Amino acid sequence: MPPPLPPCPLGWAHKVQPSPVVSLELFLDLCCPFSAKMFGVLERVAPAIEEKHPGKVQFRVFNVPQPWHAQSSYMHEVALAACQIEGMEPWSVHSEIFKNQAQFFDDATIDKTRKQIYEELAALVTSEAEKKEAILQKLVIAPGSGNCGHAMQQTLKFYVKYHRARSIHVTPTVLVNGLEAGEISSSFTEEQWMEWLVARL
Repeated sequence: MPPPLPPCPLGWAHKVQPSPVVSLELFLDLCCPFSAKMFGVLERVAPAIEEKHPGKVQFRVFNVPQPWHAQSSYMHEVALAACQIEGMEPWSVHSEIFKNQAQFFDDATIDKTRKQIYEELAALVTSEAEKKEAILQKLVIAPGSGNCGHAMQQTLKFYVKYHRARSIHVTPTVLVNGLEAGEISSSFTEEQWMEWLVARL
């Protein structure tokens, strides 16, 4: 039996555009300071470019857990779980984790269990007890299930396969209309982003 395929398109759009002129795929790691820096700027750029050029630019975030930070997978698993909960807005979920990512750096998590990290992240992305519990339920690993994982394992695999198939190795990496834009970096300011995008419209 062949491996499963995603039931819907991957990625988290800031705003779904039916026919954008410029489509950006943003490959980001929630544990990466450079990814956080880029995302923070794009939180301002995305609404600004939409206001000036509605429907022309689409931003879509793709989760890229980097294995040299073991807790990175846990951060992405919680984000992916939260994005499946009704009423949770994907960009807001990722924003909250990015803003507080230092709480989950290597030195801050070395003595914490996987479950503790899950619980802290779930509490970070929502203050509503019902939603927090719904997130954590998606991350339960049943006793005696071996390596079967939890409800989010296959979703995480989809994202990992997606970026591997596109030879994405470092974060952040940006694809523009399907091709890597090597000149874009995390040091781009809001003004640089706007100038770069407008020049392509």
